Amino acid sequence: MVKKQRSANQSAVDERLPFPSTVLLGMQHILVMYAGVVVVPIIVGASLGLTEEQIADLVSIDLILSGIGTILQALGVWKFGIRMPLVVGAASNGIVPMVLVGEDRGLPTVYGSLLVVGVIWMLIAPFFSRLLRFFPAVVTGTVIALIGLTLIPIGLRLIAGPDPAGPGYGDPKHIGLAALTMFLMVVFYRVFRGLLGQLSILLALVIGSIVGWATGIGSLAGISDGPVIGMMRPFHFGGLEFHVPSILLFLVIVFVLMVEGTGQGLAVGQVVGKKVGPEEITRLLRVDGLMTAISGVFNGFAYTTFGQNIGLIALTKVRSRYPVIVGGVLLVALGIFQPIGRVVAAIPQPVVGAAAVVTFAALAVAGLQILGKVDFNQSSNLVIVMLALGVGLVPAGAPAFYTQFPDWCQIFLKSGVASGTIIAVSLNIVFHVLRRSPPAPEEPVPAEPSRLQEEA
Repeated sequence: MVKKQRSANQSAVDERLPFPSTVLLGMQHILVMYAGVVVVPIIVGASLGLTEEQIADLVSIDLILSGIGTILQALGVWKFGIRMPLVVGAASNGIVPMVLVGEDRGLPTVYGSLLVVGVIWMLIAPFFSRLLRFFPAVVTGTVIALIGLTLIPIGLRLIAGPDPAGPGYGDPKHIGLAALTMFLMVVFYRVFRGLLGQLSILLALVIGSIVGWATGIGSLAGISDGPVIGMMRPFHFGGLEFHVPSILLFLVIVFVLMVEGTGQGLAVGQVVGKKVGPEEITRLLRVDGLMTAISGVFNGFAYTTFGQNIGLIALTKVRSRYPVIVGGVLLVALGIFQPIGRVVAAIPQPVVGAAAVVTFAALAVAGLQILGKVDFNQSSNLVIVMLALGVGLVPAGAPAFYTQFPDWCQIFLKSGVASGTIIAVSLNIVFHVLRRSPPAPEEPVPAEPSRLQEEA
């Protein structure tokens, strides 16, 4: 049992635990969120056709930036950080714009967009609470569900192959390996409880990778190549490029991430028993924006405050933020130690695809859980969800639907998340905000995550 060192007037969040317990608890926080951290660079890198070496570099820099963000969020520096036990990682919501913009205009435009939206994120953080009425549950639930449904085909392409006309497309061995990985997730999820249950996806990834390497799918041959210690240099993929439609596409995702981040801050406040107000939420959002802006220089991703470890806090009853700070330090160390990134980058693509399909489906379920709290007896809510999902899924179901449109707007229209979000927000304004007596705004607290969501 952890011995607590807390004065009568000290909050449980500021409680200092014995050093060995702090380290072990910090490792546990990292284990719970590790799969969610590394899956984003793997999927983005594989979707954009990057080499294993480049994907390994992306994994390493992602671990470093996630660790720095986690330290800032839990420790608090000046006006940055909520000073609560929350972790920061690459947002799966950011995969869609990164892949779309990366395929269309290249990674320099991706990172130019991340720098701009990260700065905007920090600037508007204090004013975001005024915009929350535009993101009630009917909007956030629809958008989160749409993100999950839009991402699932990316996982399927990693399993079957990117080109249906290619000779290896739909290889039964690849599909079988993906099916085995999913089966292992189900078995571990059913059999294990506690921490092992939370790590079901990570365990399935490890075993699936070993089976893949043993059967000739993927290889560990390049693990020893390259330096042991190091990190990707700034502007690795070239000088930044700025493209307004691409920036707007990322900005739509940023608003969604701000809503989610607000929900995570409110949720952790309830779990640790500490009041969370506008000032705390502003500090939380500033960290997410800062790390996203830094990504534009250091080749990272869109970053957000995760909720994966909130369930762990509720389970262990350890509310101190110091184990999370130690966890952030460990993430930085793992990122600097480059062989870790090379091992992760060598994971067979069908295994990554299986994890992607499951985690993105869990994201869609999270949106459906939020929509479950919406009153659909009001026809206006039904219209919002119906049209937003219908239009938002057009690019997934008919990829060539907008090919006759001008090039400057195609990159935006190709994102079902962007078009669906605009429709949901616009219809919510028409039906609810502009009404003479609008309903009270709903708190943007996401549904309590399932075990699968906690691993995603």
